[in-house]
Amino acid sequence: MRSFAVIFDMDGVIVDSEPVFKTLNKELFQKLNIIVPDVVQSQFIGGSANRKWALIKQFCNVTQPLDELIKYQKDFFNSKEVRFDEILSPGVRPLLETLKREGVPAALASSSDRDRINNVIDQCDLHGFFQFVVSGEEFNESKPNPEIFLHTAAKLGMEPRKCIVIEDSLNGLTAADRAGMKKIGIKHKQIPMDLSIADFTISSLEEIDVLMLEKVLEEM
Repeated sequence: MRSFAVIFDMDGVIVDSEPVFKTLNKELFQKLNIIVPDVVQSQFIGGSANRKWALIKQFCNVTQPLDELIKYQKDFFNSKEVRFDEILSPGVRPLLETLKREGVPAALASSSDRDRINNVIDQCDLHGFFQFVVSGEEFNESKPNPEIFLHTAAKLGMEPRKCIVIEDSLNGLTAADRAGMKKIGIKHKQIPMDLSIADFTISSLEEIDVLMLEKVLEEM
């Protein structure tokens, strides 16, 4: 087993789901008669549903209880059939197969709820690639808080500095940075993100191999 590990975000990394959920969010906000400015939306991308609705309540004059909003969103999203296998990001399976073959531990740490994570893994047939799968539902704080990544590193038995996080959002990269981990940011054409704190940026997972990961770790 290699002396480092890779921790993947899910939405925007494993599956190209950010455009899908941007569209669904627009429909959801219309149903609730809520106007959510782009500046607010940019703050909850990559975070949990709890963080999302807490920000919306704070800045958008929304009075419904937080738990009701979260449940309404979950029911709404569940009513929409999303084919995650059709939006699997290019290079995911070859990269996961390489990591497994080369003895590099991999984990999935997503702010999404456990049901959505399981749907992605089932539909995309990704069973057996991740040593651990961690959901943001398990924590009080959401990305950009580093709790989810520190917990994942501990489960992997790795020091944070020996973990490389692959993320697509500022919240996710900030969480990884605060955890003391190396960071690879994935650029998206449809939804530009601030990836300035990433150690390396890529356009596709197809650009990653073990030599590149070792180079990322060497940039201490």
